[in-house]
Amino acid sequence: MKHFFSENQEYARVIFIGIWILRLLFLIPGTPLMILGGIYFGPIEGAILSTIGLVMSATLIYFFSRKFSGGKVKNVMENRHKELSILIKTYNYKLLALGMICPIVPADVLCLLSAAAGIKYSTYILTIVIANAPLRLLYSYIGVSFTESAVGLILTFVSIALIFIVSIKMWNTLKKTNTGLPLK
Repeated sequence: MKHFFSENQEYARVIFIGIWILRLLFLIPGTPLMILGGIYFGPIEGAILSTIGLVMSATLIYFFSRKFSGGKVKNVMENRHKELSILIKTYNYKLLALGMICPIVPADVLCLLSAAAGIKYSTYILTIVIANAPLRLLYSYIGVSFTESAVGLILTFVSIALIFIVSIKMWNTLKKTNTGLPLK
């Protein structure tokens, strides 16, 4: 596959971005694609291509949510997940940003919920691009680090672990602020 990408750079870029869009159909998270982008295109170009793919897939999620599922999602959230519904209404773009930096949050689901809650498209897409930038770069760098630098790989994993820890603490603080309960 790497041989094909190296000999067909223009096609490889288009295919890579297309895979970003197709992943939505199979509920595949973007993280593996960010890592593959780093392996096949290098960390900088991989991060740029991942950004393009992320914007395109997030845009599809946004318009799908607004067109087809907005009202249904709101009703389910208000009836079954009242605490999360309140958090999304109160802190929509902040919660979206926090979800983008937390490696264990299903970002596509959070994007769908934020869009259903009525976030403006410009706020939505800017939040995703800016909040996800550190992880896109780190994941793209992981792809190169596997073969080039053990120290770089270790530092990348330590950085991701620190982001994870900080984001979980922020989730818990946000949850306590609104409900007085720790995040489950």
